[in-house]
Amino acid sequence: MTSPVHGDSKSSRQELPAEPGAAEGDDTLIDMLSTRAWDPGRRFDTSPVPRSWIEEHFGPEHLEHMRSQTVGSSSNGMIVLKSQAEEVAAYFADAPRGPLFPPVTPPEVEAAEEIIGRPLPTLLRRIYTEVGDGGFGPDGGLASLTDGRRGPGDLIDWPCSITRHERDRAAGLPGSWLYLAPGRLHDAVASVIARSRQPRAALRRRRLGAKPGRGSP
Repeated sequence: MTSPVHGDSKSSRQELPAEPGAAEGDDTLIDMLSTRAWDPGRRFDTSPVPRSWIEEHFGPEHLEHMRSQTVGSSSNGMIVLKSQAEEVAAYFADAPRGPLFPPVTPPEVEAAEEIIGRPLPTLLRRIYTEVGDGGFGPDGGLASLTDGRRGPGDLIDWPCSITRHERDRAAGLPGSWLYLAPGRLHDAVASVIARSRQPRAALRRRRLGAKPGRGSP
């Protein structure tokens, strides 16, 4: 990750006010996301389970009864199932709980915001600082804010939204778009960030610790 280029990342900041009534709903969502992200069998839409383990615990004939939950298979003897399948829950029942990548710190979020030139939405900020630095969710999973994340057994680093943002800017894509995940999740969240009003003004207010006045963007 490159150094921040839009100001002093050490300047004091103040969170922009949340919409009335949003905090309680956000707390519930954070709890739900944590439950999913910290469960190794449910953190993605699919999960691999060894064929041999299924045959041992459910019987060889069980493979025929789980076709509706089967997404695919691999040459190393793993069967890829939908994460809601009972076989996935049973296989990971005793697995340690915790995020694939630990949450980031507020200064790390602020450094990322300086690079992209706008504050992250409050809920997205909470996801990164309370749930985990990506590595969970639909499609390919949420990208990390920090570079160099690598899951167990992975041969390459997990996608980093800030690194991708800098590469996209260099390729001429709009700076208002932030890569968060492949597929539908990226399109949905990136468009929300792109529609934010006066992003640099909001970031500047946070840096200076100023409260937005009436009529402020």
